[in-house]
Amino acid sequence: MNLLHDTGIQATHWLQEHFQGSQDWFLFISFAADLRNTFFVLFPIWFHFSKSVGIRLIWVAVIGDWLNLVFKW
Repeated sequence: MNLLHDTGIQATHWLQEHFQGSQDWFLFISFAADLRNTFFVLFPIWFHFSKSVGIRLIWVAVIGDWLNLVFKW
């Protein structure tokens, strides 16, 4: 487990060193990919255009959020 934590720390450190000017972009992506925004904004738009893509979007959001919670635990 320490290897996983160390790898995460090293990746975060590398991103902070090499992408300092991209902070606004990462904050936007974090906001746009938020589970609440996925359900209330992105899902209805994509479901309107393509039912299968909308359903996949929901599955990706749910599984991604679940993995995020598990890895933080």
